[in-house]
Amino acid sequence: MPRTLSSTTHLSYVQYDSSKEARYLSAIRQLISHDLSEPYSIYVYRFFLYQWGDLCFMTLDEEEQLVGVVISKLEPHRSGTSRGYIAMLAVKEEYRGRGIATKLVRMAIDAMIKRDADEVGQSNMSMAVAE
Repeated sequence: MPRTLSSTTHLSYVQYDSSKEARYLSAIRQLISHDLSEPYSIYVYRFFLYQWGDLCFMTLDEEEQLVGVVISKLEPHRSGTSRGYIAMLAVKEEYRGRGIATKLVRMAIDAMIKRDADEVGQSNMSMAVAE
């Protein structure tokens, strides 16, 4: 039976860094593989997290268990712009509807803007982030 969450459950939002790999990489893989259609190898996660960990954010519950994650990257585009990309976003089902995904995406976009992103995209949808 899924656990019932109170609306006062304390959540924290943290930026990923390599010191968190041992504790959270397995949970990140499990959460994303449960909710997204594509099974990614460990190498895909490491590709993103090693290069752009500062653009990846996690939501943790009161027991510091992972409940949400956004994985992003930022690279120069052939057009000469700096293009950010939201690669993966997942929130545990019992935590959905609380604005967690919205906050994670906003944190990732804000981090990309600080790194001078000209635009940010997800799949085939793109949005400008210039002033």
